[in-house]
Parts: sequence; structure tokens; C-alpha cells
Amino acid sequence: MNVEIEHVQLDFVTELERNICSLRVQANALCFALKNGLIFLIDLDSPSAVSKFSIPLVTASNNCERLIDMWLSPDASKLFVKTNFAKYYLCDVASMKERIDKGLENSRTGIFTVRKLLKKNCDIKVVDWGRDGNMLCGTIDGQVFYIEIVGKNGKQKSDPDVSIIYKSNNRIDGILWDGEGHLVLASGNSIAYWKNVTIKRETTLGEPPETEEFEQLHKETSRKFASHEDMFAWITQTGILFGSIKDKSKVLSNAKVFLTVELPESKHNIRDIMLTEHHIIVLRGCTVTFINQLSNSVVFEESILNEAGERMIGLTADYSQDVPTFWCFSNTNIYEIVLSNESQAVWRLLSEQHQYDAALKLRDLTDLQRQELYFQKACYLLDVQDRPVEAARCFGKSFIASTTSIALKLLNSRGNTESLQVFLLARLDSLTSKDQVQRILLSSWIVWTFMKLLNDTDEGINTERQETELKQLNEQKDMIEERLRKFFETHLECMDKETVYQILEEQNRKQALLFFAKLIKDHDYVLSYWVRQENWYEALRTLLDMQDPESVYKYATILLVNSPEATIHTWMKIAGVNPIQLIPSALTYFTNFQKQLRVNEHDKHNFALTYLLWCIEEQEFRQTILFNTALYMMISQGSPIGEEEIDSLRLIRFLDAHEGYYDKDYILRLSVKFRKVEVSIYLYTQLKLYEDAVMLALENNMIPSAKLVVNNKDLECDPKLRKFLWLQIARSMLSQEDGSRDVKHTMRTIISESNEILEVKDLLPLFDEFTTIANLKDELIRSLEKHGRSMRQISEQIKHSVVIKKEILRDIESFKERYAILEPGVSCSRCQRVLQTRKFLAFPCGHCFHTDCLIRAILDSNDYNLKSKIESFQRRMAKDKNSVKAEELEALIAAKCCLCSDININTIDEPLGANEEEVKKWQL
Repeated sequence: MNVEIEHVQLDFVTELERNICSLRVQANALCFALKNGLIFLIDLDSPSAVSKFSIPLVTASNNCERLIDMWLSPDASKLFVKTNFAKYYLCDVASMKERIDKGLENSRTGIFTVRKLLKKNCDIKVVDWGRDGNMLCGTIDGQVFYIEIVGKNGKQKSDPDVSIIYKSNNRIDGILWDGEGHLVLASGNSIAYWKNVTIKRETTLGEPPETEEFEQLHKETSRKFASHEDMFAWITQTGILFGSIKDKSKVLSNAKVFLTVELPESKHNIRDIMLTEHHIIVLRGCTVTFINQLSNSVVFEESILNEAGERMIGLTADYSQDVPTFWCFSNTNIYEIVLSNESQAVWRLLSEQHQYDAALKLRDLTDLQRQELYFQKACYLLDVQDRPVEAARCFGKSFIASTTSIALKLLNSRGNTESLQVFLLARLDSLTSKDQVQRILLSSWIVWTFMKLLNDTDEGINTERQETELKQLNEQKDMIEERLRKFFETHLECMDKETVYQILEEQNRKQALLFFAKLIKDHDYVLSYWVRQENWYEALRTLLDMQDPESVYKYATILLVNSPEATIHTWMKIAGVNPIQLIPSALTYFTNFQKQLRVNEHDKHNFALTYLLWCIEEQEFRQTILFNTALYMMISQGSPIGEEEIDSLRLIRFLDAHEGYYDKDYILRLSVKFRKVEVSIYLYTQLKLYEDAVMLALENNMIPSAKLVVNNKDLECDPKLRKFLWLQIARSMLSQEDGSRDVKHTMRTIISESNEILEVKDLLPLFDEFTTIANLKDELIRSLEKHGRSMRQISEQIKHSVVIKKEILRDIESFKERYAILEPGVSCSRCQRVLQTRKFLAFPCGHCFHTDCLIRAILDSNDYNLKSKIESFQRRMAKDKNSVKAEELEALIAAKCCLCSDININTIDEPLGANEEEVKKWQL
């Protein structure tokens, strides 16, 4: 503990010397009064802000009125002032500050005279403020007044009410009123204590339930009594009596006495007394002495160097601060008593007196000191008071001893697993995230203690026979399990998953194991657990919560086989599932499904097929293997009796709707293997194997299906094959005649349905030897008549062709004599010059060309055959003119017009050439 006494600089107050009469410090506001009526209020947070007030005093020539004391309310809002004329003033600090701010120093705003005290003719020596803003006052003649300052409306009264609540035979030395029903009065040679009293204006205190008498001081002092919260101290001739009103037993009889003889020698009597949390401050003359309340020993003493004529008046304190401040004042100066590290002087003493809770509440204790206090408290609770659970909590907050040693100490004391668990929990909560290894070890150990408690409880349940005790044990088990779950929730981050799994599995705590796995979101473990327990509902619910496709694939087979309907609905709700990965499981299920189907054909639904069809039709998966698997199940599943045709039609519709997504060859082999004839015929047709389709249909006596195949549009381009297939159908139809139907009708049907591709002559070889001509007569006559009509039509066509031939011959002869008349001035169709100036040719189309122009046009064209012939003629003529004839060249160039024949038509792909001069004319 450190104590320093510092002088407070008040140089700005000129009237200070030997003029101070009172000092009070409350709510961090320092207020001192001068005898001449001046009051100074200093805000210690802003020491430069000083408020100066003046109390109106009577100034006469012979006897002047002076201030002799004052009391400041705990919130520094009210000031109670006493003068030597026994006048009392109640000042409202806020109103007085407002008056000063407005420059009304001489105004009496905020100052009220307590008139009712004047009528009482009293001399007040002690004041104690209540929590409600009212106060109790004690006088020299032994009266205790209740002054009601605040009315029922919460506002301050301009004329406070005064009432007497108690009368003593001796002067009142001190009052402690805590506002909670506790009241202590020190008067003369006795001290009295009341409890559970309510003090109001009408209150009259009766005889105190507890009193103690001490020898009264022979000499009066300025103040004999001090209080702080629940503590009080009173100066007697014997010594200083101090105690606390919070003691549950006798308050006064339990109080302690510090004997006066124990004080260091001094020629001065005790002038004032003040309480700290654990010490008593005594003022004797100019010496300040600190007495330790726990050891009754003087721990500090220091004298204040005073000036000539300076007289020490008293002590005061401000308990409103986190660290209370203490002050000493004389008639000239003010001193601050700076007290620090008080806890260092008392914590060990408190520990030795087993006041561990009080010691732990001390400020400024180091971590090591707190740990030592917790350890000492734990040892005391365990060894002396036999309270292992509470001891365990304290052990958990101390790291003086190792964890194992404390654990052994707890177990050896009574073998109490619960106290060990409490200790481990407290130790775990004391560790930080940096101590991760220790936290993991402790959490695992705590889980083990839970298992031990549960095992002990189960053993008690198994052996208990009384219903009441059994109920209590079950409730205890439920409570332990609930605590275990809460422990998992609050300490999840410091647990090792594998270790906890091992502990719980070895103890066969399935519910706890499952709860822990869910808590750490180890869904795979939860899922495998439910699968092992064959609880398919919980397994699927866990799978749905996981939304993990890999887990779907892993457990697909076992779930689908055992709970197919719920499984496929779960799959449908999980995003990202690839149905291709589920095909092996679906096929395994289908194999099992077929085995069950052989036993009972009714009420069997293929859920694997339902899922595959959902993927295909609603999710629009287009992988070939999905279609092949679905079709395999549809084909190989078999149809109930009487529904074969419906299933075949359903299959064909599916194949037709999804053509191109399945392997036709594979599905065809399946349909042939499992005797799905309609499907096989359909697939043969799709593969353009018409002959195989027709032969399969005829083999199974499905003539309508065979006719549908033959009438396929793709067969129209192959009449030979079509006729062959119709012959096969006709042979089958005729072979089925059993005499019940008319052969003529059958033959007419065949010819009609084949669109007369087959004729009677084609069908004749198909009839057996017993078929009579009478059955064929009508159809033969019809066929011969048709043949006759055909021959007549051919004869007419021949005659028409002969006539056309003759007309063509005549046209050829007439072309030889054909000529054209040219008008005068006709120009060449190429060079646009007069035609008759050179040798020219005129074509039947009306175009005329100079011979040389026509040759150049042909040579410029892309008719390479004609060009080569003309160039060959020109080369031969250049070698020998006699070897060529002019008629040969004329025959070449007169063969076709170069403007309206293919010579000009073939130039459509050639680029157009533009005349630059013409282009320039069109430029803007």
C-alpha cells in the first residue's frame, strides 16, 4: 500500500488564509466554505472551472454572522449550510450556478432558509443524507431530525419539513442510515442499532433492539463518528469501535475495538476519523495515521508540515469514484491523501481469516495473487468445510498446482466424479484459444466423467426397486444427459472428434454419439449409423439434410433395395445427383425386384424405373445408357397376363418419342430375347430391315403388323422388294385359308391392299392343287380385261408416236428451205455496225453477226469444245489453205447463236467488266 499527502494549490482564492471552516468532496466535486460566507465549488474533472457562491450573512458591528459548517449531498446537487447564529440554509447548486452565469451574484436564487429548524432552537453536529435526497440530522442536545427536502412529486421543497424521530439523553455523535432499513446512532457513551425500519416524517424510533455502552471521551473532538456503505467507526475513551451492519448476527457485539493505547504516542487527541475499504484514517493534530481493520495495527503515519497559525480541522472523502479519494483540510490549506494499492496490504490477511470472497473483490490484485486466493479457498472448502463441488470450481480458476494433482486430490477426498467434472470444466473455461492441446485433453477428460456419471446412474437404476428413488434416478440421468448435450454445444471447438467418438462408442452411448455427430455436422457418420441400425427413414432424412451426391452413390444400393419408394423421392430432392452413377444400384434393385415378382406378380412397382423415367422425361437427361437401362427394365420386366399388348404399345410410344437416344441394335436384341414381338417389328422397321420385320410378324401370325411394315413409304422406291414382301404376306394369308372364308375374297383383298402390286398371275403359284378355276374365274377375267385395256393403251401410244415422227421429219425438210428477210440498215448484233458491209450470218432467232465478229465472240466465250475446233481449223488453214474448206468453218460457227445459246448463258459466273469512262460519268 502506498500513501502520499499532496498539497492542493488554491492560490486563486485571496481570502483563504485562516478562513476555511469546512470541506466536502462528493461526486468528484470539491466544495469548501469560508467563514465569511463564500463557498467555492470546483469540478475535479475540470479544475479550472470554479464556481463561487455567497451565502447572505448578517454583518453587525459587534457580532458578525459566520459560516461554521456545511454538508454536500452525495450527488453534489444540494448544500446544507450552518452559521454561528444557528441559521440553516439549503442551497440548490444548479440554481446557484445558473444565477452566477447570468451575473446575478447578489441574488438569493437557489438558497432557501430552513425556517422550521429555527423554531427548534437546535445545534446540528452530524448529518447523513438518504438515498431519496432527504436527510437525518443529529444535535448536541440529543435530538434526531428527519428533514424532508424532496416532496412526493420528486421536486425540492422551498420550505423543507422537519420532524423529530428520536431523542437521546446525550449529544448525537454519528448517524449511519443506509436506506434499506438499517440505522446506527452513536450518542454519548452508547451506540444503538435498528433494523427493518422505515424512516418518514411521521416515524418515531422506539427502543433499539441492540445497544452497546462504552466510556465516553473526556474531551470533545470535532467528529467522533464515520461511516462508509455498511461500515461504521466510533471513537470512545477506550478506543475506536468499528464494524459492519451487514453482519447477520449481532451487529454491535461483533464489532471490533482498536485500543487507544495501541496508537503511537502523541500529545494530541483524535480530532477526526475516516474509513477506507480496509483501513481507518485518524487525524491527531497534524498527523495522519492509517490503521488496518483486519490486523488492528498501524500501517502508516505521517505528519503534515503546517504553517504558523495553521490549525487542522478534519477529514473528508469522496466515495462516489471507482477509487475513493480522501482529503484533509486546515483553516488555511487543503491536502489530498492519495491512497493506492490498498489491496496489497490486506489480501493476505483476508486469506488468513478465510475471507476469500472479500479478498477476491479487491482491486489491483495480480493474476498470481488471485490464483493463490482461489487455491487457498478451494483447499479450505475441501479440507475444512467438506464442500468438494464448490472447491472444484475454485480449483479450476487456479493454476498454482497441476491439473493432475488437483484431480487426484478431489478423487482421493471422496472419490467424487461430479466434483472432478466441475473442476475440469472450470479449468477448461479458464484456458484461452492459444492452449488448444490442453483444451482438447480436458474436454476429452470431461466427456469421460460424463460417461462415468451416466454409468453410475444406470447401475443405480438397475439395482433400485423403490419407485420414488427410481424416478429420481431417471430424472438425474436426464439431467446429466442434458448437461452433456449443452457441454457439446458450448465447447465444440475444443474437442477432438475421433477421441470423443471412441469414448462414446466404448460406453455404448448411441444417443450421445448421434447428437455429437450431428452437432459437428459429420453427416456421413450419422448416415452410416442409421444404415447400420437399418433405420431407413432416419438415414434418408440425414441424406436429404446432407445434399451430398457422393453419399447418395455410396449408400444407393442398400437404401434402394430396402426402402425403394422413399429412396427415389429423396434422390429427386437432392441437387447435383448424376443418375448414371446410380445405374449399378438400380440394376441390383431390379434383379431383386424380379425375384420378388416371380413370387407375387401383384402390387409390384419398379421404383428404379420410375426414377429413370423421371430423369429422362422431367430432368431431360439425354445419356444413351439411361435410355438403354430404362428400356432394359421395361422389356425384361415382363407383363401381367392380359396386358402384353398394352405394354408393347407403351414401349413403342416411348421408343418413338425418344428416337436417337438409345442403341437400337441393343434394344432389338433385348426385344428378340424377351419375345417382345411388336417392339422387335418396330425396331426392324426403324433399321430398314423390312424383310426381317415382315418375316417375324408372319412367324408370329401378325399379318396386320406385316402389312404396316410393307406400306412404309421408304419401300416405295424399291418396288421389287415390296412385291417380294407382299408375296410373303399373300402366301401366309392363303396358307391360313381353312375353307371358312371365300378364296376369291382373300385374293381380292391381297390385290387391293397391295395397291395392285400383286396380280393374279403372281398369286397363281401360291394356290394349292385343290383350288378350282371357278374360285379364280372372276379375278382372272378382271385381270385379262385390265391387261387388254393396257394393250390397247400401248397400241394408241405407238400410233401417236408414229404420227409425231412423221411431223418431225416434215419439219426437218421445211427447215432446209427456210429463209429470213433482213431490213435495210440492219446492224451486227455484236459490233453494231451495218451488217451488209462484210460477210455475215443470220440465225433463226433473229440475231445477225459479221462472220469475223461471230468467230471472235465464240473465241472469247467459255465454250472450249467449239473454240478448240475453230482454233484447229485456223491452224490447218495457216499451214495449207487448200487443205480446208470454207463450208467446214461455216458449219462450226453456224451451229448456234452466241447470244441466246449456252455460249452466252455459261458466262453468268464471269465477273462484269466496267468501262472506266462510264463509271466516271456516274460519280457525284
